[in-house]
Amino acid sequence: MGAGRVEDTFNLVGHALKKVLRVVADQQERDLVEVAKEAKVELICESSLKAALDRDWDQQIQKDEALGMVLNVLQAVETWVQTLQQEDAQLAQRSLSVAQQIQAQDVEVNEQGKASLIKGMAKNRRISVEDPEMRHSRKSRSVRVDGYKRHVLHDLDTGLIRAVGITPANSPEASVTEAISADLAQQAASLEELHIDRAYLSSHLVRERGDDLEIYCKARPIPNGKRFHKQAFTLD
Repeated sequence: MGAGRVEDTFNLVGHALKKVLRVVADQQERDLVEVAKEAKVELICESSLKAALDRDWDQQIQKDEALGMVLNVLQAVETWVQTLQQEDAQLAQRSLSVAQQIQAQDVEVNEQGKASLIKGMAKNRRISVEDPEMRHSRKSRSVRVDGYKRHVLHDLDTGLIRAVGITPANSPEASVTEAISADLAQQAASLEELHIDRAYLSSHLVRERGDDLEIYCKARPIPNGKRFHKQAFTLD
């Protein structure tokens, strides 16, 4: 899998903490395992923290125990970083901040001090250690999108792709059209017709369009249960 892979909470924290150890090991020209032993977090050296924990993830009790262990490892690394020389600590802090961010977005602690994973998905949740802009989104209840959305402006007359935009997966489609318009302006190109998905109807291209721009968009279906809908009738 790529460096920007999507991981769950356990492996996100483990990945970020391994980066903390790695940057210090490289700075001090030491082996990763040696540094992990010094920090008393040898568990981090495994390829997958979740696999190293070796729990039955279908059992909530074991899952909670594993979360407690991960948070203890995080605390141990935080304490260890405080013992480093200033330069090394500053280098380590960037990756440590990622682990702390994941804890803040994914973990809650009740009044009794028991930690658990937050149910549902935090707004704007970070899903990758290496790529901070990647996000979760959904096309439907059953189809999830991880990473980014690609937006393509295709010239129907020439077949050319005039502009391409990239946004985090959870960004509204309409948010990309300002950048698309800027690309068109660089080409001294203008729109006469715009064939779009309904998700772009709130974009500035539609809201601020002139009289010379025609918009084509598939209309929303009109649900009416078992009764006749308006489109079933014609006026005479």
